Amino acid sequence: MDITETIELAHRSFLAEQFHQMHLNISDYTFANVYLFRKVSHYEILKKECGVFISAYNRQGQNYIMPLADLRVCCLEMLKGLLNGRNFFFPIPEEWLPFFPENEFCATFDESESDYIYRTANLASFAGKPYTRHRNHLNQFFGAYRPEGQPLGPGNLQDALAVLRRWQDESRFAEGKTDFAVCEEALQKFSELALWGTLYSIENQPAGFVIGEALNRDTFCLHFAKGLKSYHGIYEFMFNDSAIRLQSRYEYLNLEEDLGNKNLRKTKTSYGPEQILKKYRVSLKAGCA
Repeated sequence: MDITETIELAHRSFLAEQFHQMHLNISDYTFANVYLFRKVSHYEILKKECGVFISAYNRQGQNYIMPLADLRVCCLEMLKGLLNGRNFFFPIPEEWLPFFPENEFCATFDESESDYIYRTANLASFAGKPYTRHRNHLNQFFGAYRPEGQPLGPGNLQDALAVLRRWQDESRFAEGKTDFAVCEEALQKFSELALWGTLYSIENQPAGFVIGEALNRDTFCLHFAKGLKSYHGIYEFMFNDSAIRLQSRYEYLNLEEDLGNKNLRKTKTSYGPEQILKKYRVSLKAGCA
């Protein structure tokens, strides 16, 4: 008998352990992402006789299945039944694709869903020609300001929330069109979600923050970076400083997707990604577009 459960904080230990065992660099496989976007994506834990999956819906309203273990250990007939002729598995790493017979399954990907992976050392140094513009912005920032960074925690989360509110007010989009609500919840449940972050201040005034968590032993995922527009260069500074703080523990940083936003794509590409990680959809041949 199939059982479904809505995602709750009580699932953190179980899901976090499942994700860590998968050892993937895909940003979707973190508990914070699943929990914080549980309402947006309608995430539900789906318990089948063969194992545990997550059922979800994407921005286009399409139903998909997230595996919580390597699908290559599963029976193909069981997977076909799970897809039910209309669903698809997502996100699937490229190395899993040979497992799916091409005469029965098809694999596609959307560039807007790809993750941007960077060498932490590169963002920590901004060395070399590719980083000339970012290095100049960083130098201008340091010439104008004396920023300070403090680990996010109970004592300064209200300051971060104030930055988030100002960031939203500066946005050209309505609150429902940004990630304001999910970022707000990340701050409100910062400890419960076991997140890591830094609050940045300039002249004792909160100016920006970053929030993230470990994907695996090699890669750290930055979920949110929010800075005030009045401080030119603050994003270069926050990415650079975060990389400096994390480089002794993680070789790579995942800055997640660009969601098809051309400006965001241009910005993320400008930081010289080591890899643009494709995340595949795998469906039955009959269900391919």
